[in-house]
Amino acid sequence: MAFNNPWQDDNDPWNEEKANDFNRLKKKFASFFSSNKDKQYNDNKSNFKVVIGGIVALYFLSGFFQVQPDEKGVVLRFGKWVRTVDSGLRYALPYPFEIVLKPKVTKINRVDIKSMSNDPDTGNTLTGDLNLASITFSVLWKIKEDGAEEYLFCDRNPELTVRAVAESVMREIVGQTNFAYVQTEGRAQIQAQALKMLQSVVDEYNMGIEIVRVELRQVEPPASVIDSFRDVERAQSEQQSEINKADAYARDVKARTRGIIAEKLNNGEAQKRDIIAKAEGLTARFLSAYEQYKLSPEIVSNRMYISTLRDLYKNVRKVIIDDKLKVMPYLPIPNDVKRVTDTVKGE
Repeated sequence: MAFNNPWQDDNDPWNEEKANDFNRLKKKFASFFSSNKDKQYNDNKSNFKVVIGGIVALYFLSGFFQVQPDEKGVVLRFGKWVRTVDSGLRYALPYPFEIVLKPKVTKINRVDIKSMSNDPDTGNTLTGDLNLASITFSVLWKIKEDGAEEYLFCDRNPELTVRAVAESVMREIVGQTNFAYVQTEGRAQIQAQALKMLQSVVDEYNMGIEIVRVELRQVEPPASVIDSFRDVERAQSEQQSEINKADAYARDVKARTRGIIAEKLNNGEAQKRDIIAKAEGLTARFLSAYEQYKLSPEIVSNRMYISTLRDLYKNVRKVIIDDKLKVMPYLPIPNDVKRVTDTVKGE
């Protein structure tokens, strides 16, 4: 038995009304979603602008960089040097427009050279007196304050260049110097000469490097003759020791001689002053006596005569005879004369 739905009739008035309602609802939904879509698009567009602006701001802010006190900031624009800045907070255009290299200009670099030779199998070099020597030395260098650009761009491997130039310079100096002088008292002079020549060469190459010091660490003879060289070295050491002792003795003798001379001079000066003082005293005494003599010549003459006789006879053996004596005395004059004669002869 078939079931008949009355709402399926196309002529049903309710079907038309339902269709109109559905269409209106559909339009409302379409209008709602269309407005939301436009709004969302505008919001997304605004957010995109903000994000892009932030990225651009961060990109340009990334150009700030810090240069430490021991560094120099070398700024390159598309690989070309444009400026060099000192320590502190600096700014450069972000990559890839500009890049910054920061070499350390206060760092002391060290190159150790253990041996030099034209023949790498021996490790020895020829000295000025045709002896072979094994030489070990070090070169200390750093970047110049105003040479950061030259250091970065004028030489691909500065350390290798410094090593090669140092070997060449030291070989030239040692090749003109006797072995004994290089090994003993000539070290300081050779180091100074090597530093000067090495600095001249690196300046000519525009390497932006300053040679701080050259240290001649070891100068040894070849192993085959090292015992003989040790004997010579000991003999030279003993010779220098004896020379030092002789110099010390000479200095001591000179010091003592200077002391004796100074003492003699002081004594002479004192004696001189004493004689002058005595002469001045005698002069004053004579002048005083002369003044008195002018006042009373006879009295002063008698006094001087008596004083002179007193000085003459005070150490002479004397015999005094009183002329009033009535008895003829016996005086052993021959004995006295003989005694006086013997005394004069003894003197």
